[in-house]
Amino acid sequence: MRAVVLVLGVTLVAGCGGAATVRGTPGPSATAGFATITPAGTVTATAITATIVPGIGTVPPGTIPPNPTPAPSLTPSPAPGGLTQAQLKYRLIDQFGRLLFCDPDYYPVARADEQALAHQRLPEIQKDAPTFSAILSHLGIAPSATYTSEQELAIYRDWKMLNALRLETVSAGFHFVAIFSSAPNTQQGNRVDGTIDQRGNVTIASRTPSGQPPCPICLARGTRIATPSGDVAVEDLRLGDLVWTLDGSGGRVAAALVSVGSTPVPSTHRVVRLVLSDGRAVSVSPGHPTADGRNVGDLVVGEDYDGATIVSSERVAYEGGATFDVLPEGATGFYWANGVLLGSTLR
Repeated sequence: MRAVVLVLGVTLVAGCGGAATVRGTPGPSATAGFATITPAGTVTATAITATIVPGIGTVPPGTIPPNPTPAPSLTPSPAPGGLTQAQLKYRLIDQFGRLLFCDPDYYPVARADEQALAHQRLPEIQKDAPTFSAILSHLGIAPSATYTSEQELAIYRDWKMLNALRLETVSAGFHFVAIFSSAPNTQQGNRVDGTIDQRGNVTIASRTPSGQPPCPICLARGTRIATPSGDVAVEDLRLGDLVWTLDGSGGRVAAALVSVGSTPVPSTHRVVRLVLSDGRAVSVSPGHPTADGRNVGDLVVGEDYDGATIVSSERVAYEGGATFDVLPEGATGFYWANGVLLGSTLR
């Protein structure tokens, strides 16, 4: 259910997803790999990539999952003075390590051949000239009218990584919170919270060991979770809050939350809008677990679920910026989201 590409923006695309923050149970595994790039001519460089794919691990070039991916939005290029945003992001990557992130080509579901997408999107990437220039410089690839397949793939992977690393404008420059790989071929990293000014000077507020980011398999912002005190938006819940869950014998009981999490998701993220015959409806990532052992994305119109019939199960665009999940204490980890019983990705 979990796949991760090492380009990570921090906060919880089969479930939750960007900078990922998790309190309690860690998320899916992430591994870093190396790809040797041989440019046309005489330039040679090495690019470090890391792609996390649920149940697969590091994805080599040429892996072909189904369905095309919508194009991510371009990374904003010019910082207002000083270095471009792409250059600032590379400063962070050079200092802290490759970004661990949820690859939009594999979350919420695996999509088209990454190599084919790299070739298809190259003209779009080139339109953002400052970012494209920064990528070529960082990879050691000489500007050219054409690029080899290996070069195109390396450019595309760095472009996705830069898109996943978010910079928020603040008075001191830009604020960032992200998980960076502590070493190649490792599932561990460091969650760094800090600022970077327009000249690339970094100030660290905190730096703590962290596992890989939990890739999106979660709830849409605003989803109401049933609690003894009434329904509460999932993004407002905190560790220790009481929610309704099912115990081992199927009884409804109150239990404290032992884990809560959120993951930033790209603008390309899609969720399933599940509607039941009794009027209940919930929007959730396709890979989110149901209470009967399936994934929400596998539910079919006409089937029974949670005491009702599924009348609609449609994938729709999601612009909430992040997805969320919780885990109540107890045997099942189930909870009610907009009145629909679901499992948790944090188990």
